[in-house]
Amino acid sequence: MKLKDKVVVVTGSGRGIGEAFARRFTAEGAKVVVTDIDADAVARVAGEIGSVGLAADITVEDNVRAVAELARSNYGEIDVWFSNAGVAGPRQLGEIPDNALWDLGWDLHVMAHVYAAREVLPAMLERGDGYLIQTASIVGLTIQPEKAAYSVSKHAAVALAEWLAVTYGDRGIRVSCFCPGAMLTPMFLANGLAPDHPAVKMALTPEQVAEVLVHGIDAERFLILDRSGSTEEVLAKGNDYDEWIRAARGRARAFDPKS
Repeated sequence: MKLKDKVVVVTGSGRGIGEAFARRFTAEGAKVVVTDIDADAVARVAGEIGSVGLAADITVEDNVRAVAELARSNYGEIDVWFSNAGVAGPRQLGEIPDNALWDLGWDLHVMAHVYAAREVLPAMLERGDGYLIQTASIVGLTIQPEKAAYSVSKHAAVALAEWLAVTYGDRGIRVSCFCPGAMLTPMFLANGLAPDHPAVKMALTPEQVAEVLVHGIDAERFLILDRSGSTEEVLAKGNDYDEWIRAARGRARAFDPKS
């Protein structure tokens, strides 16, 4: 799909990769609707790209509906809904977090995607055309040992995207599951890693990631990865699960800032 003249909602677009996506999609000619939980960030990004926006907590289904109505009232029917908003939460080395973090991960990484699909699918199915994009992170295909709730909810996001693609793919609905690796965003840098840490050195900028995503959307690929090493990681997991577990343990120790 070419994004020119498409009506695109990008959640979590007030900062980080969401902001980079909103800017890049606008440069491609899309009519982008900005939404984020931070009202000041929404106003800033929407103003700078010449669009509209709404501050909203999209873990609430009525708020998802409000964002959709804003898009329709300003631009018409929604062509692309990009469920990008996410939260990594604090590192919990060797800990199982409490219910609040599990609930937030599930609500934001899974149910917000469900609410979006429920809101936009009827019109998309009626016209036989539409695109759902969901950010799941490479963690949804592998693991992040120090973040249990994040890892589990991102795996669920991948499963939901798979289900949507299988269920609606023959009815004109395209689905992409975007699984980027480490990025130089405030969320990533909040982990407290030193500038010379291997994870920081490997991280891409939001602008680099946005470039990869646009090409993936052009090709309408289901699984969009932002680096070749991610493909190798997924293949290694499928080829020898036990060896992958052992290697993941080793990486967990190496990437621990205390090690």
